[in-house]
Amino acid sequence: MGKTAKPGKAPDGRQIWKAVRDELFLNLYALPFSTLAPGVFHIYLHPDDFDVVDNVSQRIVAQIQRALTGEVERINRGLERSSSRILSRLLKREPLAPIEMPSSGWEVHLQADRNAELQRGFIGIVSTLSVPAPAEYGGTPTTRIVKSVVGGTARTTTTQVRQGQPSPSVAAPPPAHDSGERARLTYRDDQGMHIFSMRKDAVSVGRGGSSAWVDVQVITGAKVSREHFRLRRDAGGRFFIQDVSQWGTTVNGEALPSAVKTTDGVVEPGPERELPARAQIGMADVLVVEFDAVGRQ
Repeated sequence: MGKTAKPGKAPDGRQIWKAVRDELFLNLYALPFSTLAPGVFHIYLHPDDFDVVDNVSQRIVAQIQRALTGEVERINRGLERSSSRILSRLLKREPLAPIEMPSSGWEVHLQADRNAELQRGFIGIVSTLSVPAPAEYGGTPTTRIVKSVVGGTARTTTTQVRQGQPSPSVAAPPPAHDSGERARLTYRDDQGMHIFSMRKDAVSVGRGGSSAWVDVQVITGAKVSREHFRLRRDAGGRFFIQDVSQWGTTVNGEALPSAVKTTDGVVEPGPERELPARAQIGMADVLVVEFDAVGRQ
C-alpha cells in the first residue's frame, strides 16, 4: 500500500490515486470463478484541499479511471507477481479468480466535503459494490458500501450492507437500452441549477459527505439530510421512492411515510411508494427536485 497524505497538507493526484487503489484491493469480493470489484468511488477532500486541485479535478478523475482499468488488467495478466503476492497476503486468503471490470465502467467522483467532517490532508472515500443474490432468493442484489478515511498512516473503515428491494413476482423485461438514461432529476441548490441523469437502477440523494454516500449531492442547509431519499427502478420500468431523512420528503406535496431513527441511532428508511413518471420531490420544504422518467408519460 502506498504512502498517504500527511495531515495538514493537501493530497495531490498521485496520493488520491494510491488511496483509491488501496480501496479497490481491500474491498474485492471473491466468487468461485471471478472476483467482483467496487465500481463506484466517491472521493472527498477538505474544501481547502479541494480548491488546490479543483482546476485539474476532471483530469484526476479521468486518470484514476484509466489507472483502475490498468491495475485490474495487470493483476489479471499476472504480470506483476509481487503485486499479486502482496494482494494475497493483504487479504489473507488464497489467490483470487480474475477480477471483473464493472460492466458500465468505473464511476469516480471527486468533490469537496461540505459537511466539515474531514481534516485538511485527509481523504474520504466511499466505494460501492453490487453483489448479485442467488437466483433462489429472487435475484435481489446486495450493495456493500464501504466508507474510509485515509490520513497519515491511518485508515478507518466502516461497512454498510444494503439489501435491494425484492423484484415483483411477474415483471416485464427491462428496456432495450438498459445501460442508458433512466430518468432526469432537475433542481436548484445553493450553487445554482443542476440536471442529474439517472443511469442506474438505484440512486441516493442528499447533502452527502465523507460519512454518507449519495449519488446526487445537493448543496443546501442542514434540514436536508446527508442521505435524504432513495429512488429505485424495478425490472418493469416503474420507479419507487422512500424517505431516509429527519425532516421529511414529499411527492407532489404529499408527505411520504417517514424514516424512523431507532434507539441505537440507526435510521430505518420509510416504506417505498411508487413514483409517477413526472413528479416534484420536496426535501424538507427546502429544495424541490423535478423528477422526469425518460420515455414514460
